[in-house]
Amino acid sequence: MKHQIIRYMPAFTLVLFVMLFLCCTPGNASKEHILFDFESDRELDEVNWQCHTLMSISDLHATHGKSSLKLEMYPSAYPGFSPFLSVNDWSKYKSLCFDVYNPDETEIRITVRIDDTKDNTEYKERYNQQFVLKKEMNHIRIDMESLVTSGTGRRMNSSTIDKFLIFSSSPVKKIVLYIDHIRLDTN
Repeated sequence: MKHQIIRYMPAFTLVLFVMLFLCCTPGNASKEHILFDFESDRELDEVNWQCHTLMSISDLHATHGKSSLKLEMYPSAYPGFSPFLSVNDWSKYKSLCFDVYNPDETEIRITVRIDDTKDNTEYKERYNQQFVLKKEMNHIRIDMESLVTSGTGRRMNSSTIDKFLIFSSSPVKKIVLYIDHIRLDTN
């Protein structure tokens, strides 16, 4: 009996080694880091709440998992989504991606703001980019190479990202969007 255990032990060790190798090689590692996926109300605790913006978890228009964020922005200066970031070093990723569903018949403009300092950064010292959302699903991809400041053209430090916002500038009517699968991607 002792000999049988010893004889089968190398085969077991080989299988275990192959499983660990396949699971832990860089090619099989996760290619994305999900920042927000809106699968529970708990994620709403990770958001900076502000006047003229309502947020709720919705089972409509999810692109990853079962839920999305329903974002309602009312007429005001800058209503929108402003989360607290748990990951500030984006340097090992190639892009920031997220999905936005626009249920309106008309196109909607949103702005994405990204800051790389903790200071209350002036417009010219942060990334600001407008995106036009067509009716229905929109897939937004922001390459890290494109993260430059709006006024000075300074390349942003992707290892010290402090703020990420999605907002509308002075909407004249209520805007409803569904946001999902906010992620950092290595592709």
